[in-house]
Amino acid sequence: MKPETLALMSEQKTFMNIRLTYRLELLAQRAIAENDEIFLRETGCRIRELRVLRLIDDMPGTTFAKIAKETGLEKSLTSRIIQNLIAKDLVSRENSDADARIFRLSTTQKGKDVRSQARIISDELDQILHSPLNKIEMEQLDNLLEKLGEWVASDTYRTRLSEF
Repeated sequence: MKPETLALMSEQKTFMNIRLTYRLELLAQRAIAENDEIFLRETGCRIRELRVLRLIDDMPGTTFAKIAKETGLEKSLTSRIIQNLIAKDLVSRENSDADARIFRLSTTQKGKDVRSQARIISDELDQILHSPLNKIEMEQLDNLLEKLGEWVASDTYRTRLSEF
């Protein structure tokens, strides 16, 4: 029997598809959806807003274009998120001295405080997510994800895909 058929037959399975990319995406989507409401309640920001806030805080004076590239989000969504962060006084923007069409983004003190608060919440939520795994399993998972991450970023992986 095909593995896909076995997966569909088992009603106790969490995932109805055995493909790794599907399972990783679904797992992330489920965890993010649950956590998003907690972050909103505790910080006033959703996870995507906090990700953008973190990037801006890590790169003071960064531009919209850099943030859009780093997040991989659609430009219109990135723009709305940045506008929301500015409206909440978490991010400030000022015109570039070199080009008035470009805005430089930085976190405000309030933004830094929200980022710190979000970090504490994130650490606690990660502990809950990891709780079914013991220390050895968690180390194995980290190592396997790192290995797969390196593989997917490699030239060899891209070459293999281009040969498909």
